[in-house]
Amino acid sequence: MRTQLAHLLSCREATSVNVQVLPFAAGAHHGLTGSFTLLTFEDAPHVTYSETYESNQLSVDPKAVAAGSFRYDHLQAAALSLDASAELMARVMEDLHEHRSEPGRRTVG
Repeated sequence: MRTQLAHLLSCREATSVNVQVLPFAAGAHHGLTGSFTLLTFEDAPHVTYSETYESNQLSVDPKAVAAGSFRYDHLQAAALSLDASAELMARVMEDLHEHRSEPGRRTVG
């Protein structure tokens, strides 16, 4: 897990990547109904792809794309800021290191 977190933190250097954490404390949110992907193009219609427990759906329907954009905007608003997310990931990495360093303590991972 430490390696994964380190990789996510290194992604901050890329200008095209934003890593934000949506903590459990945020409670119910718009991502609970399943995963989704928004694809935006300059010279083609925008696309949304969603996965739920029952089905998968690919759509270029503007209403579906708008609904996906709405979900994304709300998830982003509920998530920690970029800096707060990075700070949380760094703290978790430190905690994982401390737990690994304790004598007699075994970690999984």
